[in-house]
Amino acid sequence: MGDKHLSITISTGTLVKIALFILATFFLVKLTGLVLVVLTAVVIASVIEPGTVWFVKRKVPRVLAAILMYVLIASSIISVFTFVLPPLFGETVAALNNLPKNIKTIDILTPIHKDTFLSVKALFPSLPNTISVGDLVSSITGTVSTFSGGIFDTVAGFFGGIVSFILVVVISFYLSVREDGVGEFLAIVTPIEYEKYIRGLWKRSQNKIGKWMQGQLLLAVVVGVMTYVSLLIIGVSHPLLLAFLAGIFELIPVIGLTLSAIPAFLIAVLDKGIGLGLIVIAVYLFIQQIEAHIIYPIAVKKIVGVPPLLVIISLVAGAEIAGFIGVLLSVPISVALMEYLDDVDKRKRSLPDRI
Repeated sequence: MGDKHLSITISTGTLVKIALFILATFFLVKLTGLVLVVLTAVVIASVIEPGTVWFVKRKVPRVLAAILMYVLIASSIISVFTFVLPPLFGETVAALNNLPKNIKTIDILTPIHKDTFLSVKALFPSLPNTISVGDLVSSITGTVSTFSGGIFDTVAGFFGGIVSFILVVVISFYLSVREDGVGEFLAIVTPIEYEKYIRGLWKRSQNKIGKWMQGQLLLAVVVGVMTYVSLLIIGVSHPLLLAFLAGIFELIPVIGLTLSAIPAFLIAVLDKGIGLGLIVIAVYLFIQQIEAHIIYPIAVKKIVGVPPLLVIISLVAGAEIAGFIGVLLSVPISVALMEYLDDVDKRKRSLPDRI
């Protein structure tokens, strides 16, 4: 039986493609920060696009429309840092400081000590053995002092530094002033055979993200304002903090407002007794009825299409992976992935049955 020789031939073109793939992967890993900056700029440009288009439809030149959108965003950020965050942090610290001493010294980690805590401690050695409410007060106070460094430094810190922040603003503005800036960018970075699909996929995702943000903002603002005014009228301490919690908890469907009522009830009871606590429960039930029968039917037309559970998981995962930028990118990327998987499922269902 003669010897058999196995011959494998690899063309020069194949070797070049493999080398280019390895090189591209290497640079992608090394330039992770830049990739995140570009993705953030794309998301910001996509988010403000509906506002820019609104101005353009009213005969405002596109460049001026984009500038107006950035001015509005900057004004909103400055207003929040100037008029909302200081009193909000002040009320948070005051609420925690007003807790009874026996509660302030309770270890928050007590319920998870033993096996679960030891497992987590093994993964994160820097995790403290105890965390009390007093520790939280100190942490929040330190956070407040961070804002004293200036709005620009604080916002830049969220984006990983001043250079990254400036790059995000410049790139997103460039994409915004062009008629289809994001689409052109996607066309550049996408193989030509997939260009049409990728641009269409992002358009659909952008539409869903925009409607979700509008609906969620409507729910949060209306419920937050109603909560603030109601608690202010009945005399509950720290109404701004409790209204902020009510707005944030609107991310959680069905039970969000109920969860936000718990701290309001506890603060009312500790402040003026069970009578005020019962009034607070009645107020939250009233707000919940208005939300369920008036506000939500209006907002649900916009929120539908983006599952709330997907939003919550995406936000947590994004924060764990890349901090503030991860939070910013998490929902858009998740929605785009959901749209892609939906397309894959439709293609599978459209195929003829195979015997």
